[in-house]
Amino acid sequence: MEKKLDLKNIVLIGRTFNEYYRMFDIHNISKSERILDVASGVSSFCAEARTLGYDVTASDRIYCFSAKKIKEKCAKDLEITMTKMEEIKDLYKWEYFKDIKHLKGHRKKAYKTFIQDFKQNSRVEYVTTEYPKSHFKDKQFNIALVSHFLFMYDEHLGYKFHKKVIEELVRITSKEIRVFPIVNLKCEKSLFVNRLIEDKCFSKYEIETVKVNYEFVKGGNEMLVIKVQ
Repeated sequence: MEKKLDLKNIVLIGRTFNEYYRMFDIHNISKSERILDVASGVSSFCAEARTLGYDVTASDRIYCFSAKKIKEKCAKDLEITMTKMEEIKDLYKWEYFKDIKHLKGHRKKAYKTFIQDFKQNSRVEYVTTEYPKSHFKDKQFNIALVSHFLFMYDEHLGYKFHKKVIEELVRITSKEIRVFPIVNLKCEKSLFVNRLIEDKCFSKYEIETVKVNYEFVKGGNEMLVIKVQ
């Protein structure tokens, strides 16, 4: 039986600014850029980044719910995910995180930071968005970051969905779309990556995979970059 993180639905697992910084090479993104965090869930990136002076808007379908309901959901998802990881921990590199206990504490800190900020700024920085559609204006953002959404759930979200999301992000983004990771729940490179690169609908854009300084899933140290300028 093949090993994989056996998740039937998209889970609410938060990631921090430092993780985003490494996953998406944030060092080469100016603080003057308008950044969209796509399907951001309970990550603390928006909260932390805005504190540091970045212009970030978070977007996710869950933002129509109360902070209390979101907290209950992500706390439950974290317990389920950490339990499942015990069986497949050899698929991961334990360097950034020392062990599952350390990972769990990091994830808990991320969602608690998010919840606190969401309570205070839910109408300004957190926009309810049901991808693949959005209500954002054309070229409203310079950079779009897609963390642990596309490619990761390729068993549940088909290529047609991936394509529609990218088409929407091309519409609302003026410079770059960055997607991380490009591996799926089996910890394998998603077949949708090359399919998207070869799709004639995106032939006028420069699309490439770029190695980054972050690898938790073994071999999962690349992001997809779509330059839409």
